[in-house]
Amino acid sequence: MDELPAIVDVDGTPLHSTAATHEFACWAAEVADGGTVSILIEPAGPPTREAIATAAGVIEDFAALAEVASDYVVSALAGPEWALDAADRARLAADAFDMPEAVVWEDGTWMLRFAECTLAIGAEYGIGVNFVGAQPVGVEDLSVADEI
Repeated sequence: MDELPAIVDVDGTPLHSTAATHEFACWAAEVADGGTVSILIEPAGPPTREAIATAAGVIEDFAALAEVASDYVVSALAGPEWALDAADRARLAADAFDMPEAVVWEDGTWMLRFAECTLAIGAEYGIGVNFVGAQPVGVEDLSVADEI
């Protein structure tokens, strides 16, 4: 594995290395709007231009993107395909999701994960909203995810 940077500057926000193995490398920072933004490269390597550009946009508009993601997940989970039970349907509101964390991958795709979720579906690992640019495109059920 080539030497990876300890810090990646994303338009003035330093993302610090949090992990580096042969499988992946990760840099992360807390952002002013109360969340975390990470760049995850698999297999391990330096961050790509696409990842850095996407991370810059996410950092710049973090609060607004977290609000968009929250509204999107509320709307999506209300659909019949998720089959929420009555208790979860009653708790389904924007304030059911907290601790937003954005993860950007090498190709510039990204997901905003709400680490805290009051619904059964997100109780252990939270729930994710996949984005293309600034547009949410899907909900990620993380209840079957493997912890790294």
